[in-house]
Amino acid sequence: MSDPHVASKVVGLAYKPGGELPRVVVKGCADAAEAILRERDWVRGPRVVRDPQLTEQLYRLPLEAPIGPELFQLVAILLTHVFAIEEQLAGERR
Repeated sequence: MSDPHVASKVVGLAYKPGGELPRVVVKGCADAAEAILRERDWVRGPRVVRDPQLTEQLYRLPLEAPIGPELFQLVAILLTHVFAIEEQLAGERR
């Protein structure tokens, strides 16, 4: 039985508010997924959000591809959550 805490797939998005659509900038499965997570900067690096269904949909996109209209709402919710966490952490550091 597989460990539910071990990622079988990971996808990384890049987005600049006011810029272009979010796009896939990194992805990996199995050992590559584990390496991506192991090598990221857990203090200053991008936030990790575990959502297997969204990951599966994003994983189908090619690297550097922008998200499609069918993912706008889901990714907007995700980014809102991530930005809120980053803002909260920035406030705690002050």
